[in-house]
Amino acid sequence: MSRRPQVVNVDCNFSYDTERKQIEAAGGELVLRLSKTEDEIIAACADAAVVMLEHVNTPFTARVISALPACRAIIRYGVGIESVDQATATRCGVVVANAADFCTEEVSDHAAALLLASARRVCFFDRRVHAGGWHDFKLAYPMRRMNCLTLGLVGWGRIAQAVARKMQSFGVRILTTDPFVRSLPPGTPAELVSLEQLLRESDLISVHVPLSAETKHLLGEAAFRAMKPTAYIVNTSRGGLIDEAALVRALEEKRLAGAALDVAEEEPLPASSPLRGMEQVVLTPHYAASSQDAMGHLQRLMADSAEAVLRGFWPPFPVNPKVQPRQALRPWSEFRRGG
Repeated sequence: MSRRPQVVNVDCNFSYDTERKQIEAAGGELVLRLSKTEDEIIAACADAAVVMLEHVNTPFTARVISALPACRAIIRYGVGIESVDQATATRCGVVVANAADFCTEEVSDHAAALLLASARRVCFFDRRVHAGGWHDFKLAYPMRRMNCLTLGLVGWGRIAQAVARKMQSFGVRILTTDPFVRSLPPGTPAELVSLEQLLRESDLISVHVPLSAETKHLLGEAAFRAMKPTAYIVNTSRGGLIDEAALVRALEEKRLAGAALDVAEEEPLPASSPLRGMEQVVLTPHYAASSQDAMGHLQRLMADSAEAVLRGFWPPFPVNPKVQPRQALRPWSEFRRGG
């Protein structure tokens, strides 16, 4: 009797009834492990047909991927896949996939909330009132009407587009920059410009690009010097996109009005970070993607992705779609759950 193909989750954190049901219906076996090092992952996934990972830093290096001869796909519970060596996976015929659309609404909601909180200085005033203060006209400046402001979106993917749709109702002018976008269709609520123009003209800037070697510290000393001293920057993407040391200097020297950050270069944000003590900085603990609705969506999407691969279909969101898979795969459009 042949052994059932294994789907191994290497850093599980919650219950997996949805995934288990679909994987078993497809003839597979769900195996849960806690594997943090390369050696632990290799040992846990030696026979895995599909590997699932949750943490953005789980090391799927060239060494790990090369040591998994049975692996057909590596699937991430999330959007970012910077810890997976995509070049090696592609060379080895391993499909890399993510959950590209699971938290679009949540992250765009959170980004919009941080943009509004920055523009209206909500957290600053909240802290003042809690500390016993009240009205003081001098504290209300600089603060301007929303429909007099320009919003710059760095990146034009799903989340940035959702932010534009939501912020459009406030009457802001919206700019965007993205090296992979050459033009925007008629009716788009944003104007495509260079990064330099966006930095120069925006009052509010929200970052929505993946972290890679090319985008690390995309916003650093030069970017902050190009921005308006009255501008605010919001980051709900990856901490490494911003050079935090340069950001701290810009804030201390009043070359920037403030920042709102859901992510940090090092997480948790160190207790010694100057950002923790700055009243013009709003901080949230990497929770932009979180909601009960998002988690339900994520688990269904991951279950579908694993089941699809086991049944011989592409997952819905391959990150390396030009890979020649180890096992021929039919189009995702033909996949039917339980089919």
